Amino acid sequence: MKAVFVDNKPVYHRNISIQESICRAHGIDYAALNCLTEEDVIQQCGDADALLDIYTPITPRILDALPQCKVLVRFGIGYDVFDVDYATQKGIYVCNVPDYCTEEVATHAVALILNLTRKISFYNDNAKKGKWVHTEGYTMHRLSTQTVGFLGFGKIARQAAKYLAPFGCSFLAYDPYLPAETIQAWGAQPVGLDELYARSDILSVHAPLFESTRHIVDKKAIEKMKDGVMIVNTSRGPLICEEDLLAAVESGKVAAAGLDVVESEPITQPDHPLFRTGRVVVTPHAAFSSDAASAELLAKVAETACAVLTHDFSPEILSRIVNRKALIETT
Repeated sequence: MKAVFVDNKPVYHRNISIQESICRAHGIDYAALNCLTEEDVIQQCGDADALLDIYTPITPRILDALPQCKVLVRFGIGYDVFDVDYATQKGIYVCNVPDYCTEEVATHAVALILNLTRKISFYNDNAKKGKWVHTEGYTMHRLSTQTVGFLGFGKIARQAAKYLAPFGCSFLAYDPYLPAETIQAWGAQPVGLDELYARSDILSVHAPLFESTRHIVDKKAIEKMKDGVMIVNTSRGPLICEEDLLAAVESGKVAAAGLDVVESEPITQPDHPLFRTGRVVVTPHAAFSSDAASAELLAKVAETACAVLTHDFSPEILSRIVNRKALIETT
């Protein structure tokens, strides 16, 4: 059997020997490639039993061309690079790693919230231009008076709430997959989506990306929000309609935004529209990053692939199989 790291790039500086050693310990061959297109994957991964993937879309055409493939594992929490329905039809396990980088992303979300509420980047940019003025820009509010609304209240959002609690914020949470008791146990009030939009002073987005959640924050949603709301996204860029967000920032409806993810990544042009106002803080999809998280992710991706290939379905591994209900629990 063989596991293939589909889209490894030297620029990522990952110690992939972690994965190689795990695979070898299970008697599984390992290869790290740099396949960025559909044709690359078809031509170079034909003998793969497992595909370990970061960004390259694994399409139905690829799956049809790889008859040995038994499992897809995504480096991270989101798995929108996989066609889950088609993989399930072919009996291929689709996996993610939902139990890593919780602290890192939660910390990043809180850092963006603190940055926006205290105008750190805004003031820094002005200082570099010789503007030593504390009154310029949007109005600042004491954090203890603010209501933070979480759109999605999984592990990361709950950890962010824990970090923010000492500041005295109030918390709302919308999550259709969680019982109200779980939300309340973490100190947040469960609310519907419209109420979340209407009552939040700061909206922190933590939802998965599905077709049903694409542009869940758009012009209509923003119109329901308070004037001067702040929006933070450390989840997936397409959850927010970038055009609508920018228009709302320029009008002042949205006071400021903090984005670790955007609709079209990467941003490479210095004059990108998001930078026009000085009130949008952008980081390069880095919320997950730390030395500990990187090593943990590499190990868990390889461990998951090996476990599925050897049918070692421990509770921990089962929690990482996205389509387990269709492929395991119904058999």
